[in-house]
Amino acid sequence: MPSLPVRSAALAAALFAAGGRAAALQPLEAFLQGAREVGPDDAEARAGREQAEAEARVALGRALPGLALHGSYTRNQYETAVEFPLPGQNPIAITITPRDAWSGSLTLTVPLVDLSSFERIAAARTSAGAARAGERATALEVEAQVAQGYYQLLADLALTDASEKALQVARVSLSVASERREAGTAALLDVDRARAEVESDVQQLAAARLAVAVAARALATLTGLRPELASPAPAEDDLRPEAPLETFEPADKDLPSVLSAEENRAAAEEQASAQRRALLPSLSASFTEQASNASGFVGHDAYWQATLALSWSADLSSLPAIRSQEAAARAARARELRATLAARAAIENAYGTVATDIERSRSARTGAQVSAEASEQALERYRAGAASQLELLQAQRDALSAEAARIEADANLKNARAQLRLAAGRSLAAP
Repeated sequence: MPSLPVRSAALAAALFAAGGRAAALQPLEAFLQGAREVGPDDAEARAGREQAEAEARVALGRALPGLALHGSYTRNQYETAVEFPLPGQNPIAITITPRDAWSGSLTLTVPLVDLSSFERIAAARTSAGAARAGERATALEVEAQVAQGYYQLLADLALTDASEKALQVARVSLSVASERREAGTAALLDVDRARAEVESDVQQLAAARLAVAVAARALATLTGLRPELASPAPAEDDLRPEAPLETFEPADKDLPSVLSAEENRAAAEEQASAQRRALLPSLSASFTEQASNASGFVGHDAYWQATLALSWSADLSSLPAIRSQEAAARAARARELRATLAARAAIENAYGTVATDIERSRSARTGAQVSAEASEQALERYRAGAASQLELLQAQRDALSAEAARIEADANLKNARAQLRLAAGRSLAAP
């Protein structure tokens, strides 16, 4: 960041002392990485995506063959047995209820035709895709917050430096006023005004330091990384215009927020279709192997059983459930349209903001340079007795105001460029 230009050796030394700290604030990429690792919004989005993917696997598992095992042991007070006499042979004893009875079964169930279940599987997979797109959209939103907080901190640090320099200039002006007072060429009022200006700049510096502390705390909360509060390295924007707007308008699939809304709409439509198909019958098959020491009249300790089942059910809630899902699908279509319009508008707004901020930054730089030169000339003229102290104070205040406007304009421009890329679906952390 350029220093205010001065000719006086004392003033130049003061400005050099104020601006001579080494740059140590971490780069933006470090804060982006911190937000991805510890940020609560990213963590919540990851958990939501993992939950949706697990639910998709659950829906698939319900439509795949399943095994069920069952075993039991019963101790009876009495044993029940029946003897059947046979001509010319020993009687046959059949145990109906043994004293120690055990049994076990293994059942394999295979859904054959269940159109509603198949449709719900597709809906769950689509919902998982929506969650993945939503995770990317959340990551971009977090990056936008981090970028804005980072450039706000840069601006506050630069404003603190400018306030320190302005305080040094005010102290030099107080020294000049005191020297002129001792020489009898200035009134005591000039000294008092200069001292009041020094105190005003002290307050301005305190406010700037508070703004730095607040911005640093907000950035640390968002990213888990504590900023190193040293003067940032000068990094002025080159004021180049952006590429044509068309280069920042990708397809809907490349805008995570739009893609997430599309997937949610598709999932809602599949859920509505599944609800309608619930009125159709379903077909399933099962195979069971059973074993027991109480074979009874079967005469075998183990035997199998195969079943083919056709089921259908409906009640008074079936039609309202269909209407409910269809209404949910219509709402999802409306949300998809809103997300698409909002994403396209955000790109255009961000593009226009960059163009405006380029002009503002160019004008603010010129204003800061001219005001700094005017402040320098006012000090020299006041030292020579050719200007009043009020003119000097006004010139110094104008210089600080213009420098603050330049700092704000440059920070806004950098942030606007970052927000444009994020609105277009481009991660700031991408290579």
